[in-house]
Amino acid sequence: MNEYLDMFIDKDKPYFLDKYLATETLERIKYVSQFCGCDYTKLYSPLFFYSRYFHSLVVAHMTWHFTHDKKETIASLLHDVGTPCFAHAIDYVMNDALKQESSEKDIIEIIKRDNVLLSYLKEDGITLSDLQNLSCYPILENHSPKLCTDRLDGVLHTCYIWLRTHSLNEIREVYEDIVILTNEEGYKELGFKTKKVAEKFVEMVFVYAKELQGNKDKYVMNFVAELIKKSIEKKFISLEDLYKKKESEIIKILNAHFASWKKFGEAKDIVCTDQCPKEFYVSVNAKKRNVIPLVNQNNQNFRINEISASAKETYKILENYKDTLYGYVKEIEKI
Repeated sequence: MNEYLDMFIDKDKPYFLDKYLATETLERIKYVSQFCGCDYTKLYSPLFFYSRYFHSLVVAHMTWHFTHDKKETIASLLHDVGTPCFAHAIDYVMNDALKQESSEKDIIEIIKRDNVLLSYLKEDGITLSDLQNLSCYPILENHSPKLCTDRLDGVLHTCYIWLRTHSLNEIREVYEDIVILTNEEGYKELGFKTKKVAEKFVEMVFVYAKELQGNKDKYVMNFVAELIKKSIEKKFISLEDLYKKKESEIIKILNAHFASWKKFGEAKDIVCTDQCPKEFYVSVNAKKRNVIPLVNQNNQNFRINEISASAKETYKILENYKDTLYGYVKEIEKI
C-alpha cells in the first residue's frame, strides 16, 4: 500500500490534510472497500485491501500535485465520505445498476454530523457551499469520458491493486506524463504530454472498463446487494447501518444468517452462459465507464482516439463489448 500511496505524495506535501485524517468521517471510510465487495470472494485476488479512505487520500494528493489549490485538495479528500459499505453494490440494492448514483449520501449531510471536521474546515476557510457542487473542481471531478483525479485513480488502482495487470513502474510512467491541458470546451482537464504514454493509458482503460462490464464483477455486486436487501427486509440491519457500521460488522451479520455467504467467499470461478441457469445468477445492464484522455501534440490538444489508430480501435472494441447474458457460481444455487 505504501509504495502505491507514496508515488503520489509530492515533496511539498499538503500537511494541512493531516488533521482531517483522524476525524470520525474519514475514519469510517477506512472500512469501506473500494472494490464493492470483491475483496470478500476468491473470484478476485486484490493485491491488498484498498479502502475508500486510501482512494480519497490518493485523489487528494493527486489534486494537490496538479493544482496546489488548497480548497480543491480538501474537496478531493472529502469527495467520497457519503459512500456506504460495499459502495456501488448498494446502488444495485436501489435498482440503480445503470447509473450507480443512488447510494452515495450528500457529503454536506455527512460533514454536518462531524463537529471536529466542521471546525477544521472553518480553520482552513472552507465553507459548506464550497463543497456543495464538486463539479466546480474539474481536476477532481468531471463528466465521463474526461480525465480527472477521481477517475485517474480508478483506472490506476484497478490495474495495479484489483486486477494486477500492470506493474507499479507502468503506473508511475503514466502518472508522470500527465499535465493540465485545456479541453475543447475551454476548461482545464488532465491530459498527456506524449501520445505513446497516452496509448499505454488507453490499454489500462480497456482493462478497467471491460472488467466493470463483465459478469464476474456484476455477479459480486448483485450477490452482495441481494443479501443486503434480504437483511434489511428481515430487519437484521437497516439501510442507515450501511453508512455507520464497518463492512466487517455487516459481514458478521451476513455470515450468521446466510449460508451462501461462506460459499461466496470460497467461490473461485464464474460460469458465463447464454442459457438461463437454475442457480442464482446475474443478468443486468450496468454502468459503462470510460476515459478518453486529451494528449498534446504539436502544441495542440486532441482526444487520443483522434490521433491514434490503435486507441480508436480499442475504444471501438470496448463500445461493442458484451458479456454473456448470464453469469453464475455453480456452488450457489440460491442466496
